[in-house]
Amino acid sequence: MAKYGCPFCEGGYAHTSGLIPNPNEYLVTSAVQWDAMPEMLSPDDLYAQAAKMYRCVNCDAIAIFWRGFESDEMPQWYRPYS
Repeated sequence: MAKYGCPFCEGGYAHTSGLIPNPNEYLVTSAVQWDAMPEMLSPDDLYAQAAKMYRCVNCDAIAIFWRGFESDEMPQWYRPYS
């Protein structure tokens, strides 16, 4: 199971694989991208075009893969307000 360690809490991580659908995975798209999408868009096409976001299982920080998994880029982490 692929997971990335959370930089904000001890022992936290974000799963990028596992259950389908993944309860910690979200799709992110801009309003401009959304408006440019065809009216009839398959779920697979939407999934391919959107950035992937995952929540830390401990602290709810989020990890976003802005360029998908094809690049060697690590996720960008964002900390929730406390």
